Amino acid sequence: MHNHIEKKLGIVFAISIFIFVVELVGGFLSNSLALITDSLHVLLDFTAIGISLLAFRIAKRPHSSKMTFGFHRIEIVAAFVNGISLVIVATVIFFEAYRRFLEPPQVNINLLIGFALLGLCANVVMIALLKKDSRSNLNIKGSYIHVIGDLLSSLGVVIGGIIMFFVNYYVIDVIVSLAIGLLIVRSGVILCRECLHIFMEGTPHEIKLSSILDQLKKIEGISDVHDLHVWTLTSNVFAMSVHIKIKDEFVLQSGVLLRKINEMMKDEFGINHCTTQIESEHDIIQPDKSE
Repeated sequence: MHNHIEKKLGIVFAISIFIFVVELVGGFLSNSLALITDSLHVLLDFTAIGISLLAFRIAKRPHSSKMTFGFHRIEIVAAFVNGISLVIVATVIFFEAYRRFLEPPQVNINLLIGFALLGLCANVVMIALLKKDSRSNLNIKGSYIHVIGDLLSSLGVVIGGIIMFFVNYYVIDVIVSLAIGLLIVRSGVILCRECLHIFMEGTPHEIKLSSILDQLKKIEGISDVHDLHVWTLTSNVFAMSVHIKIKDEFVLQSGVLLRKINEMMKDEFGINHCTTQIESEHDIIQPDKSE
């Protein structure tokens, strides 16, 4: 699965480098801040994708006594770096847009539109390659967000160029740059927020604790469930720990209950790492009321 994703990322990586060079040259030739901004967004794209590729390689390393879950979490670290980089680039864009807003320079509109259309087409190809895997992998989602943002920014540059072609109002180029910057900030904040939720071991958005509790209590022999925790290790890989209190007559069947719990969590909630502590009704261990 990861080899398949890596191959797609490699293709997108190559396309984004090519588009970065083309748009950067086009931006300077046309004197368009919007096009230069778009090229910087593409620079961010292939930097983010490069980080993603590196993360996939590192994540393949086997677990050890010091890293018992292996290196899966490196994918979330890479996604977090991507999110921060989005915000930083947007700050640079805002500064340059302010400077140009005070004194808008003349723009070569024909060159602007031509290079922007080339970037637009390339982004359509990259989106087609990443869309499917972005639904199940947060790190791919980070790269996908980058490309989606660049598609919209390229579209904005094209539209801005067409408007300037008819009205010769060059401040539109600056306005488009600001719009792209706001889009980049929004994408970065959303991505960072998702990563922080995972770092803080928050409950996955896909899973409801109440549903897990209801399903566990339906299993014959279980009298109480407490200290339930569910968190995300990496994209689409969830872990759970729970204390299960069973009726005295089911103590000898604890192995059967454990198997049922593991199968239920995997089949119904996609949780593959379950740590379950079995307690009898007369065990002195009490639920942690502070959690």
